Amino acid sequence: MRYTPLNKENGSATLLTIFISAIMITIGIGFNWLVKEHLKAAEGLRVKSEAMLSAKSTFDTLVYLLLSGKKTQKEYLFQNGEELLGIRSIPLNGNEVTLKDVKISTRDSNGMLSLSALNESAMKRLVELFSGEDATGIIESYLDWIDRDRLVRLNGAEEFYYNSKGLPYVPRDYFIQYKEEFTLVKGMNRELYEKIEPYITILPSFGFNPNTASEEVLMAYLDIDRDVVKFLKDYVAQKPISSDMELFSLVGKRIVYAEGIYFYPSPFMEITIKAGIPETVYTINAGIDTRQNLTFPYSVMYWKEE
Repeated sequence: MRYTPLNKENGSATLLTIFISAIMITIGIGFNWLVKEHLKAAEGLRVKSEAMLSAKSTFDTLVYLLLSGKKTQKEYLFQNGEELLGIRSIPLNGNEVTLKDVKISTRDSNGMLSLSALNESAMKRLVELFSGEDATGIIESYLDWIDRDRLVRLNGAEEFYYNSKGLPYVPRDYFIQYKEEFTLVKGMNRELYEKIEPYITILPSFGFNPNTASEEVLMAYLDIDRDVVKFLKDYVAQKPISSDMELFSLVGKRIVYAEGIYFYPSPFMEITIKAGIPETVYTINAGIDTRQNLTFPYSVMYWKEE
């Protein structure tokens, strides 16, 4: 057989064909990837939208059940709750209740430590529980942050300190407006804040309710150790504590020193709704006042979506 070499024109045409094919394949792959990304984004948007609707619908239903339900020392008992949400009650200690596609929790402000109705000793012990260091400076700096004068406490900080550090902010000279603002205070940092965040609130508290408080809050407020707290929690699991005398007989501590709501929930509560199971897609964190007035059946103190 006789071999006939390709001429230049045939070789160039072949290379051009290969080059054009490669471009078309690359474009096709790129278009395919673009379509997949758009489909993925559309699916993500659908999932997020459904989660938002589910969370907000659950919030509205939960608030209705709270306002029409019966508040006890540890929980809310619902009328028609099983029909509307599938639950008969919800605890006020922050324990999550899992429904079909959401998780909900409610927390009584009297079972937390309030930054707007500050118990200095209890807050100091809570911070020290997680920091392992004296928290006097943090507490006094926080008091300087919210008071309306320019006088600096012994271990505190006013405007001069923040300016000297080149920080782009100074004390508010009023109550903080969101919990994360606590991280701006001298001595507080993000790591420590995240440790104490579940136990503090910016909602008002009118006293203290050991029936809805966590172990950490009980340790801080009552100044007791973890072994005593465990005994107290085991007792509360069987029956709520109803009086100062009962508490004193259990742990040797009294808490009723002034007018307030003790051993019962306050009208203020934190509500958290997480939509998406097993992975949370959308979250609502809200603080509400359940007291009714002539204009509104309840009030939203703050609202955060993420």
